[in-house]
Amino acid sequence: MHRRQFMTGLGVALGSMASSCAVASVSDARMSLRAERTRGTKLDVRALEDILLGSSYLGCGGGGGLDAARDLIESDLAAGLSFRLLDVSDLGDEDMVASPYTLESLAPVNEEMQARLDSIESSISAPTEASFHLLEKHLDVQFAAVIVGEIGPLSLAEALSIGARIGVPSLDADTVGRATPEINQHSVRAAGYAITPAAAVTQFGDEIILKDVQDPSREEDIFRAISVVSRLVGVTDAAISGAAAKSEHVLVQGSLSLAADIGRAAREAAAAGDNSVEAARVAGDGYELFEGEVQAFDWNDRDGFLVGDVTLAGTGAYAGQSMVLDYKNEHLVARRDGVVLATCPDLITMIDSRTNEGIGNPEFTKGQSVVVLAFRAAPLWRRPGGLQVFQPRYFGYDIDYIPVEERLIEVQ
Repeated sequence: MHRRQFMTGLGVALGSMASSCAVASVSDARMSLRAERTRGTKLDVRALEDILLGSSYLGCGGGGGLDAARDLIESDLAAGLSFRLLDVSDLGDEDMVASPYTLESLAPVNEEMQARLDSIESSISAPTEASFHLLEKHLDVQFAAVIVGEIGPLSLAEALSIGARIGVPSLDADTVGRATPEINQHSVRAAGYAITPAAAVTQFGDEIILKDVQDPSREEDIFRAISVVSRLVGVTDAAISGAAAKSEHVLVQGSLSLAADIGRAAREAAAAGDNSVEAARVAGDGYELFEGEVQAFDWNDRDGFLVGDVTLAGTGAYAGQSMVLDYKNEHLVARRDGVVLATCPDLITMIDSRTNEGIGNPEFTKGQSVVVLAFRAAPLWRRPGGLQVFQPRYFGYDIDYIPVEERLIEVQ
């Protein structure tokens, strides 16, 4: 469960492109020109795996499962799709880019509503892709690239997949630099840009254009309500120009390259028989907070969010100590023996010591050996505008934000 629940099956079948073309906003000729574009760097199988593995270190327990992400990319490669990564600096000022994602409802449906849904033919197999084309049609533009919504395995894979299927590169950037619970933690919004108009398409072919909202959080409220009566809805928003994308603090630039660096370091260390988690920590210029075993955990579904905590018992250098991680979809606060070591917006992530992969919440088991790492948040989240919507007090904690590197100096 995460803020932007990406499809794990619907719309990723090989025939998905045919359905989305029904709502495409560009002519066949323009689509042909798009398909011939070779902007950006082509990502091979190894590069894609490194990015996905690295994203599990940056996902903070959210952003969807790594196995599902790998399956999606593997199916696209088998279908002959090509993935390209474009540096933000290579955008033209007049280029337009946007962020596609999917909201899926986990709310229970009564028998009457389920019967109604079952009676409607699902005419759109790729709603998110269709929403991308619908927003192009509404704005009368052709987007030059996809903005990844957040850095987490399945979130990232879905964005890469949509870009590959449409025939545009993905930007080496995202709107968070990690995975995060709410649409409010959105760099384009924090930079003062509107993330509307937004386009949405349900699996039944319903098309919605949200022209404007009084408050950015209303966008998620509205589309999530639509997802409840449709099971899921594909959305594309945050349409911005290349000039805006290149401006400082609008996107977290280089985030996919960072994920690739972390994943590559972990992979190469494993091949050499070295400590993969430590290699990944160094590659991401991060911090080790704890090493131990999962002792206990508790979670519940609160208004569509996964809210809980996990308690760890220390091993090795941390024997006799304990750590508690609080999360709302993603980890927000880490305490060792009751002392706060790290908080959002800095990244807190739990790594499986056996697989050397990030663990998604709440996919942990008692006795599981783990290492807890922290990484510094992107600078834009440490600014006043970022901290307004992404710091402990925003989520109800009586804790001030102090950068992780400063907290760790205090506790040494």
